[in-house]
Parts: sequence; structure tokens; C-alpha cells
Amino acid sequence: MLLQRLVEYADTSGDNTPKFYARKPVRWSLDIDDHGVPRGGFVDTANKDDPGHRFGVPRLVPAVTRTAGISPVLAVDNGEYVFGWLSEGAKPERVAKQHDAFRALITEWAAAEPDGPGPAIVAFYRDGHAERLPPPPGWARGDLIGFSVDGEYAAGTGAARRFWAEVAGDRKGSGRSGLCLVCGQVQPLLQTVPQLIPRRWVPGATQNASLVSMNEAAHGYELQTSLANTPICADCGLKFTTALTSLLSDPLHSTALSGQNARLAWWVLGGSTFDPWATVEQLDPAQIRNLIASPADGTEATVDDLSRYCSVTVGGNVARVVVRDWVEQPISQVKDNIRAWFDDHQIVDAWTGEVVRIKVSQLARAAGRFEAGRNGGPGNWTKFGASGEHRPPDMFHRLLRAALLKRPLPPKLLHHVINRIRIDGRLDPARAALIRLALRRHPTLPAHERERLTPTLNVEHKQPPAYVAGRIFAVMDDLQRTVSRVADQRLNTTFAERYFGRAIDNPQVVIVSGRRTVQAWLKRLRGPLRRPTWSDAYERRLDDLFVQIDAIPSVAVLTDKAQFILGYHQQRAEMRTERLAAAANKKNTDLPPEPDDVAPTTDDEGDDA
Repeated sequence: MLLQRLVEYADTSGDNTPKFYARKPVRWSLDIDDHGVPRGGFVDTANKDDPGHRFGVPRLVPAVTRTAGISPVLAVDNGEYVFGWLSEGAKPERVAKQHDAFRALITEWAAAEPDGPGPAIVAFYRDGHAERLPPPPGWARGDLIGFSVDGEYAAGTGAARRFWAEVAGDRKGSGRSGLCLVCGQVQPLLQTVPQLIPRRWVPGATQNASLVSMNEAAHGYELQTSLANTPICADCGLKFTTALTSLLSDPLHSTALSGQNARLAWWVLGGSTFDPWATVEQLDPAQIRNLIASPADGTEATVDDLSRYCSVTVGGNVARVVVRDWVEQPISQVKDNIRAWFDDHQIVDAWTGEVVRIKVSQLARAAGRFEAGRNGGPGNWTKFGASGEHRPPDMFHRLLRAALLKRPLPPKLLHHVINRIRIDGRLDPARAALIRLALRRHPTLPAHERERLTPTLNVEHKQPPAYVAGRIFAVMDDLQRTVSRVADQRLNTTFAERYFGRAIDNPQVVIVSGRRTVQAWLKRLRGPLRRPTWSDAYERRLDDLFVQIDAIPSVAVLTDKAQFILGYHQQRAEMRTERLAAAANKKNTDLPPEPDDVAPTTDDEGDDA
């Protein structure tokens, strides 16, 4: 099905790439007249300042898979084939054979297509012009050199396309016809796939890679190599390779992050204009608004019902494309999955009090190590692929599959995120969203428990006790910060910074110990700091929370640790939201006002636990 959908995409994408051609950078151009006389020297088309022309102007080039044998292409090739130039490490005998094979192919072309540019290139060689042209400065072994005849690119002419289609078909064909497993038609069959996927688009590949290949008899059915038991016609073989290359190289249809071991490409068949990538990664407001509104009005565009979302996640192993994941779903189902994705991961921001949605790459970024800033400066996430990032290599693509296919997150990822929160001492909206997402999609969590995990604080959520314990911890930390601000004392280490990691593993030890310290803070508010109403407010909140749990959990399992973190984050956000509303005269509160309204402070609350 994957190959069929790639062929369908090729048929509908409007790509008019000729058979056995591919778009490659041609760095050097040599123009000759119709008698084979050069009309100047080599023209270097590379532009180091332009990423698209760094290695030359991209052109349609005759292309087939070239292994260890000598296999020239038509009218454009590297310097060894076109001129017999020797580079460091090249074998003179082999280079001579390559050059002779290239000239022989040009001679065949000139005889088959006498009205094309072939005769002019034959004259160029016959009259000795090739021997009088030294390699241009900066020439490299892999640079492509293309002929032009009277200003016309020779390999792009109709004569070149016709002749090359026959030559390449003979080289890669099996010499037999049969039923193609892709298109279902009786067609001439391939011996091997004629083109490869460039390795730069296949993470992990060390060479240009093949999507379908069988080189060793031990690997094939009935000890058959090549495509003997995988009948694919030439047309389909070219189309699915071209389509996959196009998708993997298109930033609007594929994505990969440094250090992540795969690249995902997606496409839509059937005419729908819905863009899943713009919705979950770019958070396009118009796309999200239309997505959320469509169930409410009870209408779905007919084109979406008939359209299909396709995605393939690939990695590489030397010269092989490894298909890690292949998905085909109706667009309407993908939309439902994305709605569920937003429902499951959106979370309140502890600083602004607003419920936010977070793009997939930021969620993956937050799963890595956080590096604190120097001298109190802002920190940052370790870059993707950097040494010591401590980020699962498949994190990004697992999250994409969770968003588009409604898949759960593996428990090991929840354990990883909790471990990073404990080590880094940092809990921001992205990490809190990961915690909520993992809990909401935990395979053993009952449906009624799942519904209690709301984006904002849920005061009715009392089981498991770890959630309430996290809320208690947040109130304790807020109390300490208030005391230090009123007293105008700088805190070197807050209650949360000191005990948060320990509290995640064993809330009982930290909260029981902290309760004794809390009494001292409350007494200080009532006495020397002259804030008795604030002291009473904190005491009431703590008493209300302690009443809700029979026993503070001591040994926390994985989901209890996640519940503790979620309760802490949401309680902290709720208190700040209450203060912001009171400052705007929208709500009364018994909490102390925002820090800036109390005393000078160096508090950095907000994102850090």
C-alpha cells in the first residue's frame, strides 16, 4: 500500500520529471557550437551564499543507480567520465574506461538521434577539444559537468530524453514482463530500482539508499536476488522513488530534528486542503479554529470524507531505507485525533494563567536536559543532537504519532520526563503538558479518572492522594516565598528548589517535615511581619487540603509521581490566576498580592519548580 500511495501522489503532484531523470546540482557548464567548438571556458554555477545553489544550479539530469560497475549517463556526468580527469586516489585504468564508455554512449546517441545535440558533442571529442581543456580551478571529483550546444542544455532536449529512456530501461529492466504489484498492470518489469533516495534525507544512512532491494540470495525468497519476487514495473519504480524523494526534501511535507533517528513525510490524497502539520506544529490559529468549530456545526466537507492522510517515517541503515512507521487514515479521522490531542495535552500556564497548546517540537525539546543560566540568567534547553541532550532519539516522532494517530505514550517516556523534572528542578508548561498527556493516555487509567485530569486545577480531583499532595507542596512553597518577600530577604534556595525532587518520590517525608517549618512561617507572618490575614489564608488552604487525604503517600508509583507534579503545577497556576484577577478587580482573594505589589524581590517563580 505504501508504494501504491506514493505512485498516486506522483500522479497527482504535477511533477513532470522525465523517466530516469532526477534533479541534481550541475556545477560546471561547457557551451559548444554545433561544430563542437567551445564557445568559452567552463562556467561555475555554484553560489556559496545561496543554499539552493551551493553546489551548482539544480537541473534535470539523466540518473540511474550506479554501483561498482562502469555506467555513464548522457551528456552530463563527473569529470572522470566526461574528460578522463584524474583526482587523488583515482585509478587511471578505471578512469580511462569510464571516459571511453561516456564517449561511446555519446556516439550511440548521435547515431540514434542525428538531429539532436549528439553530433556536436561527438565533433567536440573527435577534433581534440577535450584534450585542450584542463580542469577548472576548484574542480572536485563529485562535481557534475554538463554540455550545452548553442546555449541549449543538451541533457534536457527531447532527443536526450528519448534516447536515455531506452538506455536506462535496458540497464535496469529484467528483460521480462509481468503483473506489477503496484499498479496491477502487465508491464515490463525492473531488475533493480533505477534510482536511490539521497542519504541526506534518510537519517542514519551512510550512502544513498534504496526503498526496495534484495542484494543477497540469503535474504530473498527462494534465494532470489534483486526484484525477482517483487515484480515492479519501470514506471512505478520511478514514480515511488521520485515521490518519496520529493516528499522527504520538502519542508512543507516532512520533518526531522537533529539527533532524532527518523524523518517523517506526509501527504494528502483526495483533494483536501487540511494541513495537519500547520495544526499541531505551527499552531495555525485559522486551522485550529476551523478544526474545533467543525464538529459543533455538524458539517464535514465531503472532500475530507473522501480524502486520505498518509505518512511514512523512515530511517537508514547503510544503503537501505528503513520504514519505521506507515500510516493511512481518512482525513476526518485525523481531524478527530488532533482534537483529542489538544484535549489531552493543553495545560494552564503557571505564569499567565491561560490554557495553552504547545507545538510538538517544543514538547520534544522539553524532554531534553535543561541548562540553567549563569549568574541567574535565563537557561535554555540542550539543542537537538547535542552531546548530553539526554533526549530519547524517537521522542519527536512518537509525539507526532500521538497527535495524528491518537497513540499513547510509552511508560518509559513518562518515566524519562519525570526524571528530567527531578534532575533539572524545572517544570514549565511544556513538561506539565507532557505529564498530563501521558496520564490521559495511560492504558490502565479508567475513563472516569481520565476526565478528572483537566487542563486547570480540578478541586474535585482527590484520588489518587498524590495529586492533593502536589497541591499542598505548591501552597507551602508559595507561603515561603511570600514570607521572604515581605521580610525583604533574598532566598538562595526556595522550598521547591530544595525538596521538589525528593517530594516527587516520597511526598510523605517532605510534607510531614515541611509542616513543622510551615508553622514557623505562619507564626512569622502573624507576628513580626504583621500580616495575620495572610497567615490565616494560608492556614485555611492547607487545612482544607490536608482534610482531603487520609494518608500522605509515601512510596509513589510512576502515575502517582505524575499526579503529584500535575497537582503542584495546577495549584501554583491557580493561585497566580486568582491574584491576577484580584489585581484587575475581577475577583476577591485572601491571598497576598503579586510580588511587585509587596516588596522588592528577586523571585523567579513562573517556569521553574
